[in-house]
Order: sequence, then structure tokens, then C-alpha cells
Amino acid sequence: MTRPHTAYTARAITFATMHGKELLAHDAFQNTLGATVTAATGLDTDQFGTFAGDIPRTLNPREAARAKARLGMHIAGTTLGLASEGTFTSEFGLVVKNTELLIFMDDTLGLDLVEGSVTTSPVPGGRRIASAREALTFASAIGFPGQGVILQSTKNDRTTAHKNITQLEVLGDTAEALLKQHHSLVILPDYRAHRAPSRAAAIRSLCEKMARRLVTECPRCTAPGFGQITVEPGLPCSYCGSATRVIAADINGCGRCTHQTRTPRIQSHADPGSCDRCNP
Repeated sequence: MTRPHTAYTARAITFATMHGKELLAHDAFQNTLGATVTAATGLDTDQFGTFAGDIPRTLNPREAARAKARLGMHIAGTTLGLASEGTFTSEFGLVVKNTELLIFMDDTLGLDLVEGSVTTSPVPGGRRIASAREALTFASAIGFPGQGVILQSTKNDRTTAHKNITQLEVLGDTAEALLKQHHSLVILPDYRAHRAPSRAAAIRSLCEKMARRLVTECPRCTAPGFGQITVEPGLPCSYCGSATRVIAADINGCGRCTHQTRTPRIQSHADPGSCDRCNP
């Protein structure tokens, strides 16, 4: 079957990553767009902050993703770039949410497109441990070594992240040695894309969504990438008719011109339980 020609057929896109994210984008961008996705050689994305906290994050997720994409494009000498940024937050100490965003940049057309998702992580948050046995129990429970772990040790106010441990024996020995040296020890899931299968799946899904968006042209200027840019709250309450915070419509827009469309959601009224007037 002949693949339709797109704005990105036979073009190279640089994914700003050092953790194999280009592999997560490869199939979607190749099959949908006819484009090739490769990583920028020699790029250090850890400079923008790490999950383990050994390098603080100073930018918000969108700013960090843009900075990564720009740096990757500069290193590779390309005008097309991709970058992703993820955050993990715990609600009530139990549910861990993975907020992920993917940015695509096209300097020639002036496109700066964002796709995002929020998923529940199947991996629990980190915990303080007092023995090597606790480290091994935690790691085994979350699917180690497929799902990676990080040992975060603190002594004399200095925190060190011990990464890339791939064997239970090494994990146990490392934990035991650090505890004997009177380090305070925390074991964390390794959320880097190449060590976290659930996060890799979220990024792959966003890549598929972005690729589909890039074959959607703007009805006005025909630029690629027409898609959702925001949502409109205000669905009326089914009891009193007041506007609620429930989403009423999706707003799609072009990344190049000002054209936008409004698509109402299927649901026409919100439950009174979501109404601030009926349920203050």
C-alpha cells in the first residue's frame, strides 16, 4: 500500500532524548507521516533536572520540553524537533499520577504544538528503607529489573542518586553498604523512559496522537497540525441551568494562523453534583 505524501515525508525529526524516546516515536512518525525520528547525539537532558532530584528542575514542564527540543535541534542541525517531559505526583499518598507532555517544533512553518496526557501510574511512589531486604522486597513488587529503581542516599546533607542497577544482588549489596555507612536511604521507581515501561507506553501514545495531528491540515491555511488547543468549561447544570466547571466543548486551532473551531461535547448537561450552586 502506498503511503500518502505528507508535509514531513522523507524528513528527519530530532527527538531530544538520551533515554531512547526516539524508538517510541519511530513507528508512528514513519507509518503516519513517512518521517524519520532520531536522537540528538551527545545531548545531556539531565541538565534540565532529574526525577531522583540530584539535579533540581528549575523550569516548568512545558518550558523544559521546549528547551530540550531547541537544544536537540541545534545539536543535530535540524529544523524539526520533538521533546517530552513527565512529572509524577502522589495524591493522598496512594495514587501516583503521571502527567506527560510532548512538544513538536517546526521552525520552517513556525509550529509549536503540544499534546498531553494524565495517567495513573501502576508503580507506587518511593519509600524510606532501613534494610537491604526492604529494598529487594520493594523492587521485586514493582517488576524489577523491567521497571528500574533508584537508591537515593543522604549523608551530611548531601544526596546522591544511585542509578542503573539491573540485578537484585547488586541492589541488595549497594543498599547494605550505604546503610552501613550510616546513609539515610530511600528507594524510588526509576521513571526514566528506558527504565519505566508504563511511562514509555504513555509517551508512545502521545507520539501516535501527535503524528495523527500532523496529518490534519488547517481548514484555512492548510498548515499541518490542526488540533485541540484548549477546552471550554461551562456545561449547564441539568437541574438549575447554571454554568458548571464541566467541559462543554473542545477548541481546535491552527499552530500557524488564528483559525479556531469549537466542537461541543456529546453530553449536553452536567450532573447537579458538579454544580457549585446546587452542590456548594
